[in-house]
Amino acid sequence: MLKTLTLIVSGLNPLRAGGEAGATQWPQLARLAGRGSVSKRPIDARQDALHAAILDALQLHDVADKYPSAAVVRTGLTGERAGGFWLRAQPIHFAAGLDRLTTVPLHGQARMSIAERNSLAPTFADHLQSTGFELHDGADGEWLLRSEAPLQVQTVTPEFAAANPAEHILPSGRDAGGLRRLMTELQMLLHEHPVNSQRQLRGLPALNAIWLHGEGMLSDVSAHASAQALPVGCGDDVYLRGIYRLHDRPVQPQPADAASLLSRISGPTLACIDEGRVEALEGQWLAPLSRALMSGAIARLTVMFDGWQVITDRAAMFKLWRRDLQPANWAAC
Repeated sequence: MLKTLTLIVSGLNPLRAGGEAGATQWPQLARLAGRGSVSKRPIDARQDALHAAILDALQLHDVADKYPSAAVVRTGLTGERAGGFWLRAQPIHFAAGLDRLTTVPLHGQARMSIAERNSLAPTFADHLQSTGFELHDGADGEWLLRSEAPLQVQTVTPEFAAANPAEHILPSGRDAGGLRRLMTELQMLLHEHPVNSQRQLRGLPALNAIWLHGEGMLSDVSAHASAQALPVGCGDDVYLRGIYRLHDRPVQPQPADAASLLSRISGPTLACIDEGRVEALEGQWLAPLSRALMSGAIARLTVMFDGWQVITDRAAMFKLWRRDLQPANWAAC
């Protein structure tokens, strides 16, 4: 069986990690891109970039509506199929400008901590009792909301809202009015909450709004991908784990480095890693994977970032006349 690897990297976007000044930081990635191919992947306004990459890697992009973000995340967190209608409730920061509010998604240290979530949860849970929603812990500094009854709404991700402030970004659809009101009410609960006073002292942006998105409920997915069609999966991402759980397939833990990952590959493999350091990605992952391509230990390597992918096979690695292609120059391709 052909040994291929798709590596999805979350927490790091090479087009925003240094730009022209940081081009020399990417010798391995630039070599893979120059000798192989690099392309931009379109991401729907309703899709989280990481979740879109996972769906693309699993060839499920055309049936993305069968894998709604919040319900799949819930499945990945609990290991049980999520029943009911689910939404992601993601704390964000609204920055006031001269003529509009700017949506600022929170990443890394700026995300809501577990302690902050525990402090805010009782207030939110009490308020939600009269709304038809239940509050549940989510992943990566957010909550999940569950409704027994399905809602007819369409939402966009906070990343899309941040990048497209002039577009229609608030929930739309038959039941959107109630959802908009709920977002306003939750925003009022956050106003002057002690959590934000403490964040200000630490130099962190306030959690002053809750963005609701990732809506949907699970349906039968057996007709769209059989268990045999999914590659071996590795990673700790809960959305990845949720998809595999829906197909009764296990997911191996995130490998510590490329050497650990390579020891597991016996056929098509998908690995999702959370790596926010350029040096670690280059040295612990891309360098040994490049050597594995050269030696024939793997036949093809696909590296996926937010909206971009680099594909290189073993034959391409021997095209020594091809020049390296730094991430800063990808957009010109």
